[in-house]
Amino acid sequence: MSEKWNTLTSDNWTFCQYKSLKLKAFISLGGTPDQDIVYYVTCTDLEDKKDFFQTEYPELLHALEDINKRYGHWPLADLRAPDEEDAGCGSCSAH
Repeated sequence: MSEKWNTLTSDNWTFCQYKSLKLKAFISLGGTPDQDIVYYVTCTDLEDKKDFFQTEYPELLHALEDINKRYGHWPLADLRAPDEEDAGCGSCSAH
């Protein structure tokens, strides 16, 4: 895990997200009856209990442009790395 990114890219969007003190922003994959695949740009609280914003895009490139423009000033978190503050299940070698 020696890679370092400043923004979400087509290489890291599946395991990185922007994170502020109380919110996180990420891209997820979904589908609709009209389109095979859509990419959702979503902002939630850290516990995923409340959505604050969501929009969908038919192409990953457009979702990446939007999330980097909206949330690129937030710190980028690599979810593959153990969380040093909360050394719990996420830091387990089984993940």
